[in-house]
Amino acid sequence: MESRPSEPARLRLRLGETIFALDSEKVVIGRSRSCDIRLREDTVSRLHAAFVIRDAALVLEDLGSSNGTYLNGERVLTPCVVTAGDAVRFGSLRGSIEPADAPPARSRTGEDGSGDGFSSGLTDARPAGFGWRVLAVGADAVLLALGSLVPFAPLLATLAVERYLLPADTLPPSLEAKSVLAGACGALWLVYAFYFVVHGWARRGGTPGMKFCGLRLLDWRQRIPIGYGRALLRLAAGLVTVLTLGLGFLLVLFRRDRKSLHDLLAGTMVVRRRRFGGAVPPA
Repeated sequence: MESRPSEPARLRLRLGETIFALDSEKVVIGRSRSCDIRLREDTVSRLHAAFVIRDAALVLEDLGSSNGTYLNGERVLTPCVVTAGDAVRFGSLRGSIEPADAPPARSRTGEDGSGDGFSSGLTDARPAGFGWRVLAVGADAVLLALGSLVPFAPLLATLAVERYLLPADTLPPSLEAKSVLAGACGALWLVYAFYFVVHGWARRGGTPGMKFCGLRLLDWRQRIPIGYGRALLRLAAGLVTVLTLGLGFLLVLFRRDRKSLHDLLAGTMVVRRRRFGGAVPPA
């Protein structure tokens, strides 16, 4: 009697509280919209890794990622067979392989692929200390100020031409024209500030200053990214901290979880990400 090739054991990938089925011939992981599992984390490459069913086994391959794919702590340099219980890491996102029939866990993205189209695995990190958070705020202030020159460039150029280059017998632009130009530049700046702060929180895991300092913004369930709803809530909560003259930020010094007032109100927390393969530097 002709023997049939054995079928691979059905497995699934868990990232934090999010579960993904691995029952297709090839499951590609990365930041690109074309990926089967999309991870919105900047340490993950656009095409990062892939799970492939080959010779009745599930194989993990790295697709030339910048920050590496790891299996049980070892970097994946050649295709490796994975089994239930293996630990995997894509950039800074850690996950695990488990049987497809393991008890289900509460998650926002089920095995049927429903959900918001991207994943939010846990970042292996610890709460960020006061010094790092102050440094991140300072870096953000500098970067935001420098970037603000771009939307206001037309207005600044107009004023410079009027002041230094316009002949004395030439009428300068009217106050009304300059007001309209200033309003347009202000609108562009609001778009820029929204992208810098709110989009950074909602979709990128933090603002540029936070990333520069190795910080990440998580929600109350320790997931990233936190989404626009919670990012806007955190912005409103930040205004409350401002109204306390910054005293709400000093809570970071006294709480073990290093949460400020606006973190408590918005259900967020700031962590310092571990270096790849290393320990968390001191806060």
